[in-house]
Amino acid sequence: MKTIDAASLPDGTRLAADVVVVGAGAAGITLALELTRLGVEVLLIEGGRAVPDPAIQALHEIESVGFPLRPGYLPRLRQLGGTCNLWAGRAMRLSPEDLEARPAVPDGAWPIPWCELAALFPEAERLLGLPGGDAFDPGAWLVRASADERQLFTTGLLVPTVSLWAPKPRRFARDFRAELKQRRNLSLLLGAQAVRLITADEGVRVRAVALRVLDGPALEAEGRHIVLACGGLENARLLLLSTDHHPRGIGNRHDLVGRFFMDHPRAVWGRVELRAGVGLRLLRGCPIKGGKVQLGFALAAELRRARGLLHHHATLESEHSTYAREQYDLAVQLAKRVLRRGHVGARLDWRGLLAARTPDLIYLLTPKEILPHPLYRLLWAVRAKLPRRPRPERLVLVHFCEQPPDPESRVMLSERRDALGVPLIRLNWRIQPEVVEGMRALETALAEALTRLGLGRLLPGEGEPRFTDASHHMGTTRMGTDPRRSVVDPFGRVHGVANLWVAGSSVFPSGGHANPTLTIVALALRLARHLARLARAG
Repeated sequence: MKTIDAASLPDGTRLAADVVVVGAGAAGITLALELTRLGVEVLLIEGGRAVPDPAIQALHEIESVGFPLRPGYLPRLRQLGGTCNLWAGRAMRLSPEDLEARPAVPDGAWPIPWCELAALFPEAERLLGLPGGDAFDPGAWLVRASADERQLFTTGLLVPTVSLWAPKPRRFARDFRAELKQRRNLSLLLGAQAVRLITADEGVRVRAVALRVLDGPALEAEGRHIVLACGGLENARLLLLSTDHHPRGIGNRHDLVGRFFMDHPRAVWGRVELRAGVGLRLLRGCPIKGGKVQLGFALAAELRRARGLLHHHATLESEHSTYAREQYDLAVQLAKRVLRRGHVGARLDWRGLLAARTPDLIYLLTPKEILPHPLYRLLWAVRAKLPRRPRPERLVLVHFCEQPPDPESRVMLSERRDALGVPLIRLNWRIQPEVVEGMRALETALAEALTRLGLGRLLPGEGEPRFTDASHHMGTTRMGTDPRRSVVDPFGRVHGVANLWVAGSSVFPSGGHANPTLTIVALALRLARHLARLARAG
């Protein structure tokens, strides 16, 4: 691999490769690894550098006119390795149901057969370092579950979901550094910000990517194929900024670019009081060989379909006293600073950010996502030897919510501009009433199951839920077969443009119930192989 600092190049420099990949996060690095393995020459462009740069990070500023994203750039990182440098590591598989049109998401069907995506999951899981075998099979875990956990899924009201973690969250730039360095057909350009796409042939082909360096040169990158892998917000912005032959932006003939923005809104809402002696080991999360696992629960598919409900799921986490929250805050700060779990280090004021919001963030920062794996295993070994408390235990209910594709939830261009003179993203993120309706239905089903089985009781959430985003930016360049209803085709090629492709969760037509990283990696493998076939065909 040849590494190039964009700031060192003369103004007007043109670089070229068979495939130009813009964005070096999970999707971009997966594409680069697979394409170069298959013999394709790749130029991988990253706006950030190997370490965080506050001035470059400021280019991620957005103008929020809807429900706000978390502050302090927590949802996005402009750095080699992308936002996976911030990822806590939770991985989930989409289900066959998630890819179908459903009453709650009638326009959310994926144009990819489930069998094709499922065939890619094992390889994507290996890339992410996840436990293998049948680790994503809920049935395999129910065999090992406690009698109390098995009972919970016998009522016909709830079904289990599976979340897995690797021993360490995958940091793509760090973990694949050696492999990337060995690829002689790979060039990595750092510190170059993509500001627009330059089209040719009346707009049916992209000639080059226009690049800028902060306080530095203007450059161009030319390729037979151009792939945008910049995330669900930036992919849409680049298309909207590119107006040479497309006055409304590339791929935006039908005003779809930037629309249907989705996340997985999350909220701590409701509590469970368990009867003394009830054991929920897998529902609380525990270490396993090769990683960690946690079962969650969703409303049974038949019940959701009958009522037109979204595919939410929820997990249970320990409730903390005021004293425990204070100690927890301190532990989080120390873990983030000393262990440097992929975050941006001392640049953020973690104490100020977390101190007042622990009840909302506790599920993001549980021990399974902070502690090094050996310490987490030790913690569980010690817990297993302690006598079970002879009194009821309270847990918080953590909701992970699907959103319906909503055309008014969207990315637009602001009149404000960043340090390069490029319009900021103007984001109108909407959280629909159907999201809360699905949360209430899931709580009702859980309450009925707990009471019927004598396991405990539910203390429903009070008032309206307080949502945070999950950094799962989806839907803004949705895929489909009909150009009037989608931006890209089933492989990610922008409709009407011969050599422009989009990778990442922006192509998801619907969000389903699962965290997107595993699917992003699987789709990147699929696109890389498709592009390699095109390259061999000439």
